[in-house]
Amino acid sequence: MTKRSIIRGENSDCEKDPNHEGFTLTEVLVSSAILAVLILILLGMGDGASKVWRDGEGRREALRELRASLQIITEDLHSAVITTNSDSLNIGKSEQEQSPGLFFLVSHPADRRHSEIKGDLCAAGYFLAADPKEKGCTNLYRFHASGELVAKAVEEDSLQELYSKASPENNTTTELLARNIVSLQIRPLLEQATPPELLELTLSAINTRTARLIGSDPKAVERNGHLLREGLQRSTAIIHLPRCRESVFLQ
Repeated sequence: MTKRSIIRGENSDCEKDPNHEGFTLTEVLVSSAILAVLILILLGMGDGASKVWRDGEGRREALRELRASLQIITEDLHSAVITTNSDSLNIGKSEQEQSPGLFFLVSHPADRRHSEIKGDLCAAGYFLAADPKEKGCTNLYRFHASGELVAKAVEEDSLQELYSKASPENNTTTELLARNIVSLQIRPLLEQATPPELLELTLSAINTRTARLIGSDPKAVERNGHLLREGLQRSTAIIHLPRCRESVFLQ
């Protein structure tokens, strides 16, 4: 046997050796397919977890806005100055939107008063209005006036005219309190009492992401209704109002 024959024979034995290391093309393809499926599953799980986190953070954002707003409104109402004049506690439509507005006289505690302002009587109000800068968003605004402006309105019985100054564009008397508040519900309890002794206030809000999605296409009624139902958060407070006075004594 020649040397060439011996070498060829050895190579032939190696090719037929079942213990020879290596993968066939079929095995590589099957492994790649399994790996691709596993990657897709992991990506899907990650996307699902991210969506759950975003939804939870959105709900927490809306609830923070609601609770902070209700706390401020409650503090103001606990210091309300309610008289037999119905305008001292006015529950009705705001000038800006066809939604309920709440306007009333208030006397803040000493630690919340500005030393430069004469007298302790103020006027406060809360109402919803469209955001002047961001299309499709509705915010909760707080109206506040004090000093001679309020004293003059009380003396001249022109509180309604004073309340009409509440506007998102009026930076002098109005401030943004909370963003993306879509509903303000005010319901007097024990309605036989005039003025009411208790008020039930309910605020509803959505998060910024949901508000922008709704604002991006206002005509998509069905989609927007679904987004609103899915992202809406509510918070309610029942507030005991101070006793009614016959009149206001101006200092």
